[in-house]
Amino acid sequence: MLVLFVLLLIGAAAFGGIAVGKMLGAGEERSVQVVRSVKGEEQVILVTAGVGGIETESDNQSFFGLFDIPFSDRQVFIQYDLDAKFGIEGKDIKIVETGDKAYTITVPTFIYLGYSDPKFSVATESNGILSWTTPEIDKIAAVEDLLTDDVIASHIEDYRSLLEVQAETFYTRIVKGIEPEATLTFEFTK
Repeated sequence: MLVLFVLLLIGAAAFGGIAVGKMLGAGEERSVQVVRSVKGEEQVILVTAGVGGIETESDNQSFFGLFDIPFSDRQVFIQYDLDAKFGIEGKDIKIVETGDKAYTITVPTFIYLGYSDPKFSVATESNGILSWTTPEIDKIAAVEDLLTDDVIASHIEDYRSLLEVQAETFYTRIVKGIEPEATLTFEFTK
């Protein structure tokens, strides 16, 4: 009987300790990360462009698609800032010897390689009285929608001269590191 009482007392003390610990902020946290694959890339970043602005997104609830429910509107102004990366597929570079220590380097089409250092913040929100009936606006998706194919093509054209200079500089340094007296000619695919 005494053994049962001692075991019961120990169990109660353990349960009480856990309960008090959780009340005072002790918590349990788990994190799992799985690396699905690792793949070598041959992409060459030639230009990083700081892109920023304010994007307006709005939405409202409709009644079975027939008409918009008044005062159910949501509007958010998202301030964004990110570094867009432009360059080439390095594996598509063609280097052809055209003479004694003379080479023609054909540079492939410039491409968008992604972005880094994204910063998003809500500048302001405007919600109607019944906005709770309208789903929240996905702020990250709204900013990612800014980088459409047309916008990316426009950025590539805007930075084309800089991309060409960077490609020439990059590959000139590589080739001249191996053959200092090399003469290089560059051709750019559009």
